[in-house]
Amino acid sequence: MYLFVYGTLLSHNSHNYLLSGCKFIGKAVLEGYGLYKVSWYPAIVPKEGSKVAGEVYEVDETLIKEIDNFEDEGELYRRQEVEVILNDAEVLRTWTYVYLLDVDEKDYIPFEKQPWRE
Repeated sequence: MYLFVYGTLLSHNSHNYLLSGCKFIGKAVLEGYGLYKVSWYPAIVPKEGSKVAGEVYEVDETLIKEIDNFEDEGELYRRQEVEVILNDAEVLRTWTYVYLLDVDEKDYIPFEKQPWRE
């Protein structure tokens, strides 16, 4: 299965070690979602006309459960299937984590200022 990451799990950020040993598939863009800074970490929520830059990794069932715990799945984020554009060409179905709480529009991060950097 595939996982689209856009924040602390990105290759240049602090929690990427959770994906060590996973196959990097490529850079990707998720359309129809906006990226927000909600604390020291980011979150995405549906947002028409927006897009999010990230990366796709191949993960197994065991690891996805560990990442569910890390992301506080069901409380802070919900893991859901989305379609991303991989390497500017291919459409790929992946899992990602969508924020369940409210965001403040002043904390929106435009696509031009992405990917997320810690």
